[in-house]
Amino acid sequence: MPRTTFSEIITDYAMVEIDDVRLHKELAVSPARFYRKMCLYMNNAIPRFNRPPVVRGWLKYTPAQWDDFQYSAQENMQSGSVIATNIKGYDMANAVQVSDDGYGGIQYTPVPIVYDANTGNVTVQTELQQNAQIDIDFYTDGVFNLELGGEMKRILGLCVQVVWENRFVNNFLLQQPKIKDRSFDLGSEANHMNAGTNRLRALTQMLNQELNAFEQAVAYTNVVLKNNGLTSQKPNGYADMAFEVNEDTMELQVFYPENGAQPFYMNGEENADLYVNTGK
Repeated sequence: MPRTTFSEIITDYAMVEIDDVRLHKELAVSPARFYRKMCLYMNNAIPRFNRPPVVRGWLKYTPAQWDDFQYSAQENMQSGSVIATNIKGYDMANAVQVSDDGYGGIQYTPVPIVYDANTGNVTVQTELQQNAQIDIDFYTDGVFNLELGGEMKRILGLCVQVVWENRFVNNFLLQQPKIKDRSFDLGSEANHMNAGTNRLRALTQMLNQELNAFEQAVAYTNVVLKNNGLTSQKPNGYADMAFEVNEDTMELQVFYPENGAQPFYMNGEENADLYVNTGK
């Protein structure tokens, strides 16, 4: 059964809204480290998708797992050298070499590796010089219990965007008074903070509008089901049928299966059979 992953929400929906070039660079350098960072925003964003209340059942998930390993080369290493991490069972692993960028900062250079999830061994596919510092990140994606519809994925992406933007408004250094004199001046921090606050407020209002529209669509669909005699049990005189709600268009899709009602999802539960009153 297909299920929606955290990485899909982050890359296909949240990143489209955030559009931060730094995140694209981090993803290119080390996907495992990038997803480890972003799943923390994902964990905080999911509770923001809180309307209608039944959506909490649809958004149940298995959280992401991660680990890391630091290695310092004791001697020059040839391509094909193996690093025994003893970290097993992860779906993804990426390595970077940590070095000084020459300007007092730190730079991360991707190191090609092959990770054996059964043994925890990492095979380095390039030469390494003595004392090279290698960081290896391991990651297993978070996954929702259900395959979410496109509209729900899009709203989750907006939730991640709101959480991401909030970090700029609450930036500690930005809120501290700075020393300045005639030789240099700073841009108006008050104006910058006000602009950030207004942007966050606008994004929050847009998210609330999307949640209201989604809640109304779900309520409308539930009314349609009730008024058309759909039940969760099969009384006498009811014919077999099944239906699905297209979460992209919120349309009710009804079909008559050959061998009884087909499995579908209702309130986050799988394999619930529905029947319709035929009037007979």
